Amino acid sequence: MRRVIGEIQLLRGVLASNVYLLDGGEGSRWLIDCGHFAERPLLLLELRRRGLRPRDLTGVLLTHRHSDHAGNAAFLRKHGVRVYAHRADAEVLEGREAAPPLTAHEGSPLARLLARGENLLPARTPVDQALDEGDEVAGLEVHWVPGHTAGSVFYKHAPSGALLTGDTLLTAVPMITARGLNLPYPTFASDLGEALTSLARFHQKGITYEALLAGHGEPIVTGAREHVTRFLQERGVLAAPSGRLPLV
Repeated sequence: MRRVIGEIQLLRGVLASNVYLLDGGEGSRWLIDCGHFAERPLLLLELRRRGLRPRDLTGVLLTHRHSDHAGNAAFLRKHGVRVYAHRADAEVLEGREAAPPLTAHEGSPLARLLARGENLLPARTPVDQALDEGDEVAGLEVHWVPGHTAGSVFYKHAPSGALLTGDTLLTAVPMITARGLNLPYPTFASDLGEALTSLARFHQKGITYEALLAGHGEPIVTGAREHVTRFLQERGVLAAPSGRLPLV
């Protein structure tokens, strides 16, 4: 594990997506996302390195329903770990609504292969608490940012100034694109236009954050809000300052 900021640690051994541990001590230990089911041994190893077993966790907070982020939720729940997800994704995770298929009409051959895998083996789990915009859980503010999936969320950890963004704002798309800030990858987004609108709407609210902890890629631990704002302006997602044209 690597301590990122405040009480938040990154489980380095889990590779398919970033899994974070918010460790407030006994009775308040939370995972933000839980990795792909194929990496369950790696997740358990990372927990053991911290002296933890699944039953020592309080809950798992999902940024969205995709299997590389929610694949171990059902397993953890069998050990008494409560599962939290936005209600739009909870509908799919519980099988009450069908997951919109990823069309794989864009992107690299690897991306298309991963999209087919997601369509064939989506994550399934009961959800103990469905989340909504404005909720707070484990000291985290819930911000709904639909588009990557219908129930994608950001979690803002006010004590540390960290923003956990899942796949709606990335610092890399492993094996597919270069490292650095990235918008949601089109192949994996249910509605890319809506995802970009959600990104713009969130940042137009003036919500501050210091660190960016994405679902893929390295954390940005200082000056993240300013860095992201410039990036979104350059991509035309946010209006550029007066007199400056966005890059497209």
